[in-house]
Amino acid sequence: MDDIKTLLKVLVIAAVYLGVAPLLGFYLKGKDLARRVTLGLLAWLLVRPPSNFTLMLYSIKDYRGHCRGFEFNFLEALAMSLAFAALFEKRRDFRWLPPGLWAWLLWVGVSLLSVMGAINPIYALMPAFKFATMAFIFVGVFAALHDQRDVLALMRGFAIALILQLVVCLWARYGRGEFQVKGWFEHQNPMAMWSYMLAFPILGLALSKDTSPRDVVLSFTAFGAAGLVDVLAVSRASLAAFVVGSVLVMLGAYVNGLTVRRVALGVLGAVCGALVLAKAANTFKSRMGGDDLQKNDLRYALNQQSAAMLRDHPLVGIGWNNFGLANSRPLGLQYSRILERWDQNRGSTIYAKNYVNNPLTESFYWLALAETGALGFAAILLFEVLTLWHGLRSTAYFWKSPLGLLLYGVTVALMVSYFHLQVERILVQTKNLTTWIIFCAIVARAEWWRRQAKARRKLGLAGR
Repeated sequence: MDDIKTLLKVLVIAAVYLGVAPLLGFYLKGKDLARRVTLGLLAWLLVRPPSNFTLMLYSIKDYRGHCRGFEFNFLEALAMSLAFAALFEKRRDFRWLPPGLWAWLLWVGVSLLSVMGAINPIYALMPAFKFATMAFIFVGVFAALHDQRDVLALMRGFAIALILQLVVCLWARYGRGEFQVKGWFEHQNPMAMWSYMLAFPILGLALSKDTSPRDVVLSFTAFGAAGLVDVLAVSRASLAAFVVGSVLVMLGAYVNGLTVRRVALGVLGAVCGALVLAKAANTFKSRMGGDDLQKNDLRYALNQQSAAMLRDHPLVGIGWNNFGLANSRPLGLQYSRILERWDQNRGSTIYAKNYVNNPLTESFYWLALAETGALGFAAILLFEVLTLWHGLRSTAYFWKSPLGLLLYGVTVALMVSYFHLQVERILVQTKNLTTWIIFCAIVARAEWWRRQAKARRKLGLAGR
């Protein structure tokens, strides 16, 4: 029976990637409206439950690693259709390797070196496949962004997704009585981070002088929805990130130039935020208290496991996606004992059966250091720095254009997310990962436009 299910999955995957993607690309060729609808759909679908757009081969449901099989994401096929459309149109601005993508693929390649010391090499191939195929999203979105109207189509899709997510969360809280709602996400923390990532460029769009009144209403409503989703998730770190990022975007808008719209939206946002926080104060207080000493924090013990793995395997780590094996009994007895000693020091009785499936470190960076060593860690930092550089340069170039504040919001989202990764590994989740890559593709396209404009100016000067 399992073999039949696997065969059916393979047939569906092949039909979507090899059939639907190129056929849809052929249909989209030269159709601007259809391309923008597809971009908006790509953004909107991210709010749906993951089972709606993913299929998993060789699934290991009982594993606590960050990747549990070879995941096929049909959003990648949708992005492939956008790339096929650009190829069929023979667009001169199509690139197989957009700015920054080389650094992403370098990270995947360097991290694959960890296979050599992995407890289970197949587990290490799973994230390699997942992250490598994200290149389809990168290339497809980059190819589909012909001008600022295409970027706007993406943001509209994200805005509608945020509003829909708020409706789902409100029903979960007040209809089903849930305390920490997670909506259509696997967990409330990825949902909260996804919401604030989208909030910042959408706020930038709402504050732009060139945004139409209709899009201002949609964008500001979506921004408010993102804030409410963070409150309903009761995620303290994400709510703090939302506040910090929002303040940065507002300050950037005021530096860009004071307008009645910006002042009014700033005041309205501050008043609404204060009212919501006052209403939610008791909810957050219920999560406060307890012993906050670092030595009594489980995350501290898990980071100690990571540090020990890094000391023993400094260059390439213990194997990508192998942390859950290396820190648990029976294969990871050496590192499991670090957690066991931590529990014992807190007065717990140690039973071996309780340590066969230990949790992962929450920190993305500690996880990268443990699993892929110093080389993998350096490679992902390189990609992060490069995307921030592209974001800053394109923001500066388009600062006074309709794209200026939106690109600034994307850059703020990347910056806040990279900082947040110190304590959360949320960007490895499919929805957050895909949103991350879409943002990287946006700043890559903006960087491409900047380079092309610079080249045209040089040619113009040479012609004189």
